[in-house]
Amino acid sequence: MNDGKVSWGGNFPAVVTPFTADGEIDEKKFVANIELLLSEGAHGVVVSGSNGESWALKGPERLALFRLARKVAGKEATVIGGTGSIPTGDVAELTQAARDTGIDGAMVMPPYYCGASRREVVAHFRAISDAASFPILVYNSPKSTGVDIVADFAAELAEIDWVVAIKQSTLDFTVLEQTVAACGDRISVFTGHSAKRGLASVLAGAVGFVSSLDSHVLGREGISLFERSVAGDYDAARAVQMRTLALDRGMAGLGSGPSVMKAAMNMLGRPGGFPRRPLLEASAAEKEGIRRVLDGLGLFSQAHHAA
Repeated sequence: MNDGKVSWGGNFPAVVTPFTADGEIDEKKFVANIELLLSEGAHGVVVSGSNGESWALKGPERLALFRLARKVAGKEATVIGGTGSIPTGDVAELTQAARDTGIDGAMVMPPYYCGASRREVVAHFRAISDAASFPILVYNSPKSTGVDIVADFAAELAEIDWVVAIKQSTLDFTVLEQTVAACGDRISVFTGHSAKRGLASVLAGAVGFVSSLDSHVLGREGISLFERSVAGDYDAARAVQMRTLALDRGMAGLGSGPSVMKAAMNMLGRPGGFPRRPLLEASAAEKEGIRRVLDGLGLFSQAHHAA
């Protein structure tokens, strides 16, 4: 329960983890990306999430990235690190170690693949909370985990001491609305998929975005959607939302998410880097599709003028 433990809110891009062509972490690009996003208006960053290919990172690599992100972001921006995995003990241990890196909180998804029941998922989060005594952002991504934390489920998790927020990445928008109604007074509700529904999420009571393509590819324009929405600048917010939606729809189905996003970033001179296997660099055909989407949105001319 977030009884004053944190005051999180705003647009928190889930940052990519740039790798070199041979699969090593490219720390220079990682730092450059965080610096760029914060300079463009991001309020914080989420490290080692789905965009960050968390499943491809070993525990010590995650911790090294958390420390690096904390150093780059300074004290002003919020830094949250993804510590999710399957065995409860492993997640608890990594979350304890994450706390000691100086970041602000941990993002934890339900244990995936093992078919955990609701009772077992609640016990999982309670054990991590008890062991780490560290703010937890629950990550609901049912497509990835096979577990859907609907509103009453979220309300149950909100009673756990160090569960302070939830990222609702279900595609069912009504679940986001119901989550705000059920426990928005006890934990901070963030939306995923802000490229699809950022403005609507703010109107429904979400306090922030954990954003993706919209921030990494559109940069300042995409990041601005949260502030425009909160400020009630609805005409401008709708215009940005239509652009982020066009980007999201255009990129859908072109390839694996991190590979497509990194290819788009690289084309625009942003620090995307390579994915790590089993993901592969976007193919020539995929890159051509990505290029058409970016060109259709006028992003190459914008990047040229910015340079």
